[in-house]
Amino acid sequence: REPNRTGATSRASGTTGTTGTVMGGAYLLLLTLAACCSCEYSIDVVSQLQVDQRKVGLRTTQLRSAYNRSIAKRANHAVVLSNNLYWQGYGNPMWSYFVGFLGQDQVNLGGVVGNAKVGLNMIGNAPLGNMFQSVSTDSGMLGLLPGCFSDQCRGPEDYDDLLSTLARQGKIQRAFTMCFHDGPEGGGKLYLGKPEVPNDATIISLVPLTNGQSPYSPLSTFDGNSYVEFYFGHVMVGSKKVMEWNNMMENFGGYSDTGTPGLMLPSNVYMKIFDELRNGLATDEQCFSLCGYSLQKLQTGGQITVSEVAAECAKPYLKDFEVKLGPGVSITVSKSSFFYETEPCSKQYGISWVSSGSESMIFGTALNYGKSILYDTTDLSAPKMVVLGPAGGCSRDYSAAGAKPLVMKGVPGQVLGRDGTITTDLTVGTPGQEITVQLDTGSQKFMGIHQTCRNLGNCFLVQPVDGKNTALLPGRDFATATCQAQMRDVSRALAQKSCQKVHGKTLCECSSQEDCLSLIMQATSQNVVPHKICAIGRKICGDRVDFEPEHSSTFQPSHFPSYPFLKPPGKQRITAQCHLTHLCARGKRGKAYGRDAMGPSDDSDDRDEGYRDEEDEGPDRDGDDRDDSSDGYDSGYDGYDGSSSGSGYDDDDYDYSNSY
Repeated sequence: REPNRTGATSRASGTTGTTGTVMGGAYLLLLTLAACCSCEYSIDVVSQLQVDQRKVGLRTTQLRSAYNRSIAKRANHAVVLSNNLYWQGYGNPMWSYFVGFLGQDQVNLGGVVGNAKVGLNMIGNAPLGNMFQSVSTDSGMLGLLPGCFSDQCRGPEDYDDLLSTLARQGKIQRAFTMCFHDGPEGGGKLYLGKPEVPNDATIISLVPLTNGQSPYSPLSTFDGNSYVEFYFGHVMVGSKKVMEWNNMMENFGGYSDTGTPGLMLPSNVYMKIFDELRNGLATDEQCFSLCGYSLQKLQTGGQITVSEVAAECAKPYLKDFEVKLGPGVSITVSKSSFFYETEPCSKQYGISWVSSGSESMIFGTALNYGKSILYDTTDLSAPKMVVLGPAGGCSRDYSAAGAKPLVMKGVPGQVLGRDGTITTDLTVGTPGQEITVQLDTGSQKFMGIHQTCRNLGNCFLVQPVDGKNTALLPGRDFATATCQAQMRDVSRALAQKSCQKVHGKTLCECSSQEDCLSLIMQATSQNVVPHKICAIGRKICGDRVDFEPEHSSTFQPSHFPSYPFLKPPGKQRITAQCHLTHLCARGKRGKAYGRDAMGPSDDSDDRDEGYRDEEDEGPDRDGDDRDDSSDGYDSGYDGYDGSSSGSGYDDDDYDYSNSY
């Protein structure tokens, strides 16, 4: 179906829909499409994963430090307009935005089906990554926190996150369990509903979740004169008064977040742990010679990668990290999460425990690693995090009646590495369209991608200023010649309307936010050469990441705005690492986002296996003289703009080569 000339698209079914306000009882699914919004601002718990992408080139520890210094005041704004157009921004200062359209549709999550809000992003500037580096840079995200899309939220009765919506519709209790494998295959299971809690489970009280903003923050149940103590094995490495700890938890200073990589520790605690580790290694001369320099680099805030031999040598000196919260109640992070293999079979290891650069303590994916943890939010005034026990291969089904376990995907380098990424699949629409989403206990929104979405790069940022004004701010790459030309064309187009240059930014003053954002959408779609198609790296690897509302008979409303770009992205070579086990030996089976994948040939340069660029000759991708269609290397994307290709990615008259 082609967009019509008036800038609106319509579905040819007989279904009628709402074209005005968003229906309050439905759920929000935030996918990658674009449009506009009315002025509602809300603080949202943003994954460290997203903040970590904010300034490329800075050391990770510096970045995390900056994030934690502003954690209590970070800006994650949502603006929703009366005709269901919205703007979404992240960061303080803002570093990323989307412009999109809100609708609603059927969502099937593990066999539990409900009617949900659907947010379709049409433009944005999210950082791009390949299949290994980060799914979340272009993919959807399923926020597992209770809350609202915007700040027009009077309380839990208005919560429109997916799990709250399904619970309100009587489909499940609002609870879920995550089981993280701690083996080399990674992944795990997500279970919906509230299971029976075993007698030996550890029950941890959380900050109440009645304000729509609080994360899963663990509270201490000791009396006010006591201390919360931190241990590395049997050695105490820090403490905090109970009142100070609980106050920090109530002010975003600590929480469980599966969108944050590893474990982020207060600076003083981090240094004491590494002092203990270094002291242990000092008793082993050979091991210290392998690891000593690397540990010294960690003290200066650098990132390190160690060999497999060095990691194995250091493991006997590692201990679990424990936070004692109450009588017989502790949060324990397993020592098995300390090292992670950066890529399968690379024999190179990173460290997932890092300094937060502040007093904050963020329990990222390392907390869940090797465990089954229940997030019980059936009572939002008294939520609980329950450690049910070891993962045990995720063989025990904690699902409620009528729900099916969802397979979670992500090798250790994705789960514990700098992106903190673990994903699952769900379906949206009728008939159901399968999309992949990151599972994030640190946010509320359900995000994904519309097939027309375009990534505009970092020439400028779009940001509503107040109820009538919207600004185009200089982006990270603003000073480049390409961006200067792009901004000149956009500013010239906007100058013909109600926009003008003010102090280095373009400011549009309109009768409403909707008018301003519509102007910006028109100006960008008619004048900007997009940076890339959203999620292009995943599409050329064969992933189905788009949601196409026009192909769903249950999507509402049936008419929605469309701003087709007149100019395609320039011809360019795209390199995407689709095959996560390209370094593994022949015959060893691996997982590439849950797909079975065969290792490469016995080529002398294994690092080239699993990659392909547009100058490769012949159809054989992995050097084994066999049909590639079943060995994990076929990356033709079927279903985008009606094309299917195993050797290239073509859209209109430009080419995205199927580079691996």
